[in-house]
Amino acid sequence: MRIGYVIPEFPSQTHVWIWREILHVREWGMPLTIFSTSKPGTKDRARHAFADDAEQETVYLWPRPALKAIGAVAGEMLRHPIGFLSCVKLAFTLESTKNRGKVRPLLPLILPACIMAGEVRRAKIDKLHSHSVARSAVLCMMVKRLTGVPYSLTLNADLSWWGGGVEQKIQESAFTISITQGLLAELREKFSAIPKDRTLLGRIGVDTQRWARPIDRPLPVDDARRMRIVSVGRMHHNKAFDILMKAAKKLTEKGYEIEVRIIGDGDERGGLEAMRRDLQLEGIVSFLGSMSEDQIIDELLTADVFSAVSRHEPLGVVYMEAMSLGVPTLGTTSGGVGEIIDDGDSGLLIEPNDPDILAAALERLLTNPELRKRMGDAGRRAIVEKFDSRIGAATIYEKLMGKPAPVTKPSKLKAAASA
Repeated sequence: MRIGYVIPEFPSQTHVWIWREILHVREWGMPLTIFSTSKPGTKDRARHAFADDAEQETVYLWPRPALKAIGAVAGEMLRHPIGFLSCVKLAFTLESTKNRGKVRPLLPLILPACIMAGEVRRAKIDKLHSHSVARSAVLCMMVKRLTGVPYSLTLNADLSWWGGGVEQKIQESAFTISITQGLLAELREKFSAIPKDRTLLGRIGVDTQRWARPIDRPLPVDDARRMRIVSVGRMHHNKAFDILMKAAKKLTEKGYEIEVRIIGDGDERGGLEAMRRDLQLEGIVSFLGSMSEDQIIDELLTADVFSAVSRHEPLGVVYMEAMSLGVPTLGTTSGGVGEIIDDGDSGLLIEPNDPDILAAALERLLTNPELRKRMGDAGRRAIVEKFDSRIGAATIYEKLMGKPAPVTKPSKLKAAASA
């Protein structure tokens, strides 16, 4: 049984959770080939240690030499004319789909689909799995028409994010994994005709054995007037870094010594830097840019609090990473964050988009070191028990391979939790 993973623009900075999944299923013996539409741009390419190795092994569908691309299309037309015509029909009839929020035409996908069909045959792929419900899913639909190889999907954002065509993509898939209970409920309610046994929960996660606070690195919990806040995310309006900065300003005006360190990059960096100047937060708010996994771990190990107050978040691996390190974590009630954080126990949840509420929550943590310590410990336990990356990887392994995954024994995970 050979499996093909289809990942758009791999490896990008947000793909670290997929790489964890790949490592686990390979450790358990799943033969896996990675296909990607194209390489990510320099700005989006992962800074993580795995990026170079991942890029070298990935089969990129585009760009290809013109003659080879034309040959791939001609070859599929001759080999499977009915399948090829079915791809053309799909391109014209499938309801418009989105990719990164933009509606893009589907007809040009026939070219990479023909290239991928040839690669699938050469690699003797038995099943495909797409980690996107956008254009990568359409590629899988086309390849299925050309080769007969079935595909499955991971649904990792709200149905509305993907635009149209979602129901047909899911209907034609062998199964669809939703990363949150909320997404699964939405999928089943909206597309009730799809059999429930073809939709299932498979939470993504963090390697809790790697993301574990060393015994000699306790959290700084003594000073009730100083706080280092770390946040991680793409610099996009949805991530609400503007709200975090406004809350920090309120705390500095009350006399607290606040340091905010923001990890990530994106199109809104210039606007956020201008806001920092306007709020006179130079020397208080730092923009650190994109970082590797090791660098992020080092930053989080110095944090008093991790804060990610997105206006909307389907789930949020960054919460899991901070909580796995024992860092007291603050998130919002949006999306699936409440499936990770138990408000008042393993972290704090607040309503999004309100700097006053955020400032009050940060002040509560700042002035209560014991609360921070208790929440950090509870957060670590919660991630080990529910969101270790092996748990989600086991779900997809069992569906694709048709047998139980030889996951790490719970006793070992429990031991890791105390590290």
